[in-house]
Amino acid sequence: MEDLFFAGFFIGLMAFLLLIIAFGIVVFILQAIGLYKIAKKEGKNNIAWLAWIPVASGFLIPLVVEEDVQPGLRGKLTIVYAVSVVVAIMFAYFLPFTPLIPLGFMLYAFYYIAAKYSDKPAFHLAIGIATIGNSVPFQLFMLRNRERISGETVIEEA
Repeated sequence: MEDLFFAGFFIGLMAFLLLIIAFGIVVFILQAIGLYKIAKKEGKNNIAWLAWIPVASGFLIPLVVEEDVQPGLRGKLTIVYAVSVVVAIMFAYFLPFTPLIPLGFMLYAFYYIAAKYSDKPAFHLAIGIATIGNSVPFQLFMLRNRERISGETVIEEA
């Protein structure tokens, strides 16, 4: 009788795992479509294909807004993001909140994407923060077909 219980538990666990994996693949595809189209609109045709590579798509978000961020981070955002990812990987065991550092930079870059394609970028950012970044793929997918609101950068140099 115990064998049937464990077999049923194992089958249920595998079904749940397959459901989670399928959901993750669907979310990744939605993010890739949105990010690919946004990168194309931003004139990043030569690197837009990175949206379809799982780890590289995370680095495409800061690459798309590299020249639109605060003056101190212009041209450096992707490097700062990469360093924060490495630091988070190295120190996550000792300092459990270090994975929030790259999440913060990703949300920072996402804000600039939302500012280009939405009238309410703070609302998009608030949703991204409230969901710990889990809504960003869906929001990128939603923003993909919108026209750019302005040709200017969000924050001008002082």
